[in-house]
Amino acid sequence: MRKEAIRELAEDIHVLFGPFDPKSFISPASTPVVSIYVPVHRTEREDRRDEWDKIEFKDLCNEAYRTLSESFDEQQYAGIKEKLEFILSHEDLPLWIDASAGLAFLVNNQEASVFNLSFAPEPCVVVGDKYYIKPLIRNAQYALDYKLLLLNTDFFALLDGDYNGVHYVALPDDVKNYFAETFPEFDGETTALDYYSLEDHESPYHDHKSRHEVTAEEAEKFFRYVNKAMNDTLVRDDKAPVILVTAPEHEHLFRQICTFDSLLPEGIAKDPRTLSGTQLRDDAVAIMQKIQDAKLGELKEKYGYHASKGNATDEITAIGMALAERKVGVLFIEAGKGIPGTFDATTGEVFFDGATDPVDDKQLDPASPDIANAFIEAAVAQDAQILILDHEKMPVAGSMAAIYRY
Repeated sequence: MRKEAIRELAEDIHVLFGPFDPKSFISPASTPVVSIYVPVHRTEREDRRDEWDKIEFKDLCNEAYRTLSESFDEQQYAGIKEKLEFILSHEDLPLWIDASAGLAFLVNNQEASVFNLSFAPEPCVVVGDKYYIKPLIRNAQYALDYKLLLLNTDFFALLDGDYNGVHYVALPDDVKNYFAETFPEFDGETTALDYYSLEDHESPYHDHKSRHEVTAEEAEKFFRYVNKAMNDTLVRDDKAPVILVTAPEHEHLFRQICTFDSLLPEGIAKDPRTLSGTQLRDDAVAIMQKIQDAKLGELKEKYGYHASKGNATDEITAIGMALAERKVGVLFIEAGKGIPGTFDATTGEVFFDGATDPVDDKQLDPASPDIANAFIEAAVAQDAQILILDHEKMPVAGSMAAIYRY
């Protein structure tokens, strides 16, 4: 293939590691479309794709071609095949190297969109006229974006975090990490904090020694400096929640001073000098999951109350009608539970297909078409809240439930 053609093909592959916008993918510009989900292994991932990932992805691509060939001439999906083969043959693409726990590929003849997943999906492939977006909705639902404010009386640092790790945020030149640096007579000997991530790195405070015997009055002054820097620059336009990491004896004073709204009421009451990246990640994720569980508990209680008043249901046909009437406020879907059939979003009619025919017994073959995925698309279009839950977390014994807006 000529270089220009390779460059053009590469430009048609969009790696989207940011938030997933489902509205951009519920009505594909052209058909057919292919959705592929693959877990990512980490045994050999330094600067290339793992060999297991290559084998898994190749098998899924071949399954996509086989399914496409049943309904289309090869020319009708040539663009899809070209893009998948390009991704398969380039093991050093950033999408492989920078992946977290899994990847989602939404592909049509014109372009391919690749999404990073914070959980390892079941390997699967779906071919049709609609993208299979349920796992991506779940990924967005459980995405954990947070910040860690590591604080001592003479030093502070800010980190970005998610399920997989924490990373140091480089501060602007006019924001100083060290209390000593805030003095005009600072001699410039203190070194800047090095970048560090989750895997086997020391605490960001490793080898840090206090350069200044900090009094209570000076500690308060430094905390006010940190609070101002957070307000004015570091979190001014960022909605991510901030978790305070500081020794118990410093927490009360900083919370009295703090004026930025994103600081969570629960923090990590430990000296940050004693914590590795792994420990910071684990403690932060535990706090964020506790918050998510509390919100889910409130929604389940809300479902029970509204169901008793006739304003919520777990009947699939009733949910379909409510979606057509655009009155669904919250939609609960059981994770991994595909229901073969179709749904008419205009009339609300649901048509069940009892003749399921899984391709094999080794990989998840979601129903295609899938009523659950169609319900999700309709819920997205009316800005309903969508929750993809494990069976034990569902508010009902069935695979779906909905709370009405009114």
